[in-house]
Amino acid sequence: MIFGIVACLIFTIYTAACGYLFFMQADAAHDLYFESDLPAHLKMAEDGWGYSLTAVFYRLFYLLPGYHFLVAAFLAFFAGGTMVVTYLFFWNFIFSRWSVKGAKWSALGAAVAVNMVMPCFIKAIHYQRYVGYQSPSVWHNSTYTVMKFFAVLTLIYYIRIFYDYKKKWVWKDWILFTLFLTLSTATKTSFLLVFAPVAFLGLFYDGYRKVPVKRILLFASSIIPSIGIVLFQEVVLFGEETGNGIAVDFGYNVYLRAEKPYFTMILSALFPVLVFLFNIVPVVKETVRNLKHKELPRHALFFLSWSMWAVGALQLLFLKETGGRELDGNFTWGYDLCLFVVFAVSIVYFMMNLRSRRFMKGNYPVRLIYASVPGAVLGYHMYCGFVFFIRLLTGVTYFMQA
Repeated sequence: MIFGIVACLIFTIYTAACGYLFFMQADAAHDLYFESDLPAHLKMAEDGWGYSLTAVFYRLFYLLPGYHFLVAAFLAFFAGGTMVVTYLFFWNFIFSRWSVKGAKWSALGAAVAVNMVMPCFIKAIHYQRYVGYQSPSVWHNSTYTVMKFFAVLTLIYYIRIFYDYKKKWVWKDWILFTLFLTLSTATKTSFLLVFAPVAFLGLFYDGYRKVPVKRILLFASSIIPSIGIVLFQEVVLFGEETGNGIAVDFGYNVYLRAEKPYFTMILSALFPVLVFLFNIVPVVKETVRNLKHKELPRHALFFLSWSMWAVGALQLLFLKETGGRELDGNFTWGYDLCLFVVFAVSIVYFMMNLRSRRFMKGNYPVRLIYASVPGAVLGYHMYCGFVFFIRLLTGVTYFMQA
C-alpha cells in the first residue's frame, strides 16, 4: 500500500514537471528562456514537412483547441511513461527474483536513477553541464523523448522472446515487439541503428545454440516494417533536393562542442565504466563456460547493453551528417540511448554485486571500495541530473554552464 502510493506520487510529480517544462518549451513566446528543439519540430509539422511520427500528432493537435497544452500533455505522457516502463523492466526481469524485502523499492529507485542520471560535470574539463557531453537524460528534444519510451518497450519484449523462443513461440510477444520497434523507428531511427546490428548478431548465436531456423527467420522478420520506414525517411531527409547526406569524419560529433571529448565521454559514462571494469573478468569466464555447452548466456543483458554501446560509439565517432543538418550532431542520439541502456544494466549489476557474498571472493576491503566509489559516482550522476532538470524548470537554457 505505502509502496504503491509513493510510486504513484513519484511518477505523477515527474510527469507533471515534464508537462510544465514541455508546455513552456512549446510556447514560442518563451523560446528564449525555455530553449529546446520543440518549436522547430512544431513549425515543421505545421508547414506539412516532417519525417517523424510525432509530426503527425503535432499536425492533429494544431487543428484542435489548446494546441500547446495538448503537445505538452502528449510529451509528458511519454516522459513519465518511460520511467514507469523502466520500473517494469527492472521489476519483471531482475528484482522480482530477489527473495528479500525491499525488492520493489530497489526497482523503483533504479527506475528513478536511470531516468535522471546525467554526465559527471567537472567545470575544469568542460564548462557546460550538458552540451559537450553525452547524456542518457534529454528533455529538450521531443523525438528523443518519444523514441526512448518505445525503445524501452522494444527491449522488454526482445528480452522476453530471446530468453524463451527456443522452447516456445509466443505470437503476442512477437507482435508487440514488432509494433514497438516500428513505432520507435517511425519516431526516430536512432534506436534501430544501434539495436539492429546487435540483435542480428544474437540471431547468429541462436543458430549456434540450435534454435529452430523458422523461429529465427520469423524473429528477424520483425524488422521489415522498420526498414520501410528508414527508406522513407532517407528520401525525406537525404534526397537529392535536400542537399543533406552522410559522411565519414572521425571525431566530428564529439569535437563539435567539446574541447576535451576524450574526457567528457568518460565522464558521461563514468559509473557504467567502473561497473564494467569490476565485472568484465568474471562475466567473461562464466560466459565462456556457457558457450561450451551451447547454453543461453547468463549475462546476455550485460553483452546486449555494451554491444549496443559499442555500435553507438562507432557511429558517434565516425559518422556525421552533411548539408543543413551538419551542425545538429544527430548521430549523438543513438549513443545517448545506448548510455540509457548501459546505465540501466550497470545499476542492476551494481546492486546484484552488493548482495552477493561471493563477489570479489568476499574480500571485504575490495567490496567496501566497490560500494563506495561507484556508489558515490552514481550519486553524482544523479545529482547532476536533478540540478540540470530543476534549472530547466526555471527556464535556464540547456546550454547552461556551471
